[in-house]
Amino acid sequence: MFPTSSLRRRKSSAPAPLTADTCPLLSTGVTFVGVGDESTGIAVLHGVPSSRVSRPVVDLLSAMDGTTSLHDLHLRFAASESSESFLQLVQRFRATGLLEGDTKLPPGRLTYRPPFTLQIATLRAAAIFGRLHRLIAPLPRRAILVSVAAVLSLGFMAAILQARELLNVVTTPMPLGAIVVLVAVLACLTLLHESAHGLTLTRYGGRSRRAGVMLFYLAPAFFVDVTDGWRLPRRRQRVEVALAGPAVHAVVAAIALTAALVAPQPVVRETLQILGLSCTAIVLVNLIPFVRFDGYIALMSALDEPNLRNRTIRDGANFLTGLLFGGRRMSKSVNTWWSVPFGLASLIAPITLVLLAVTRAVRSLAAGGPSLGMFVVALEAVVVLVGMGLLWRALHRVLRSGVSRLRFISVCAALGAIIVIAGAVIPVPMTATFGFSTEGGRVVLVHADGQTAVEVRDGTPIVLLSSGILGSRQVGEGTARPQRPEPTRVPLDALVPATAAGVSVSAVSFAEVDVSDRGGSPPEAGQARFDLGMVSLWEFLWATGVMQPLSASQNEK
Repeated sequence: MFPTSSLRRRKSSAPAPLTADTCPLLSTGVTFVGVGDESTGIAVLHGVPSSRVSRPVVDLLSAMDGTTSLHDLHLRFAASESSESFLQLVQRFRATGLLEGDTKLPPGRLTYRPPFTLQIATLRAAAIFGRLHRLIAPLPRRAILVSVAAVLSLGFMAAILQARELLNVVTTPMPLGAIVVLVAVLACLTLLHESAHGLTLTRYGGRSRRAGVMLFYLAPAFFVDVTDGWRLPRRRQRVEVALAGPAVHAVVAAIALTAALVAPQPVVRETLQILGLSCTAIVLVNLIPFVRFDGYIALMSALDEPNLRNRTIRDGANFLTGLLFGGRRMSKSVNTWWSVPFGLASLIAPITLVLLAVTRAVRSLAAGGPSLGMFVVALEAVVVLVGMGLLWRALHRVLRSGVSRLRFISVCAALGAIIVIAGAVIPVPMTATFGFSTEGGRVVLVHADGQTAVEVRDGTPIVLLSSGILGSRQVGEGTARPQRPEPTRVPLDALVPATAAGVSVSAVSFAEVDVSDRGGSPPEAGQARFDLGMVSLWEFLWATGVMQPLSASQNEK
């Protein structure tokens, strides 16, 4: 069997299809590193590792001189392979940019990666990390691992001892000053997280070509390019480079939870607990293997399978094409039983992350006034347009793959009809969430100035909730009695999950709540939620995604 290489796909304008008469030419920017007689090395494109290659692949690529046809190369290097299989291999060379005319420059200072990643970088990262590495006293690897394990063990035991307090702290509002400190600390930790990647790579002799800031799935973040890690000779070293960043957050989480046990002041203890929980959540998210997070890099390095995600996505897409449209069966890029499931999960995971990010933005900003409401709708429009563009490109590739046009049109029409009908008939519970405040022994429902209140009928069941920064819990229940809207002042945590001593904000009260004795005495302020009945999925999406964000803007006019 002719050995193939694992290559990174790149965008290209539609080049002429490959034929047996095509005479490919290896790009002048390609070099090969660490390839011996029997070993596997690295193909480097403009100084950036591009793919892992074997000796036969290097010989084949080196023979591509622009005058030798693919037919002759096939007979010379892979006579036992079918012509179709050989053309697919060369097509992967082309998609990676290894061939002249299809060469892509490596990422520079400003880079966009579909669908939602924009990077702004410095190209002097190697020099920066080199200086930092010289300033840090070298520690034995075993000592580092033992120390990290001991700290994590202490943090785990501290979390168990504080389990009830941790549940309570995420469901109660935090002091505004503590939130500011928490955000600043988390931002600094993100910088340390990425620096740990670069320093670990530098420690093992690699070079970080780029580092900077980025907008990653609609969230700001730092990044360090550790592609050069593929030059490292051992898998263990590459795995350690990938996990160095999550290790920073894990250690800080353990230290914060341990320190919370002995913190003398409640505010300090709660801040440390939230910090520990936030860092733990960041570690868990980073270990998701289906997105280009650290967990994926570690898995790819441990398996020694470069570009694992792109290759399994290709396998998953080929599977779907064959299942839905009857496309021809193609050989797998990753010859394992889990290649297709992993690829399908890698297709779904980014979509899920984007939807969660947009949902969070809608909930946080939709009631923040006309400007933020318009921003939310614009953000949703951008996401929808980008998603439609990606879907169009995917369908265009399927159509060009040679499937039956009649079946393609029939399947697309059937899927479209199913989506439209499902959105119209699937029932979704519609709820409205506002604030509540206790005024002179009365509990009243309030909303922010400029926010449109939903009509509340007399006797509507109301659930009173705490306003936590990461969650909420029920603190009471009752029924509503509508009243004429009146301007008022309420505590800050009636509208946002934060408290500030002596601070109140403008609001409008529009109903009173007859609190049930079963719920106990509610706190001074929090959230109030009530059902609006069942609506279709389309009505739910339109109301929450468009009408609610625009209601403040319309009210302002």
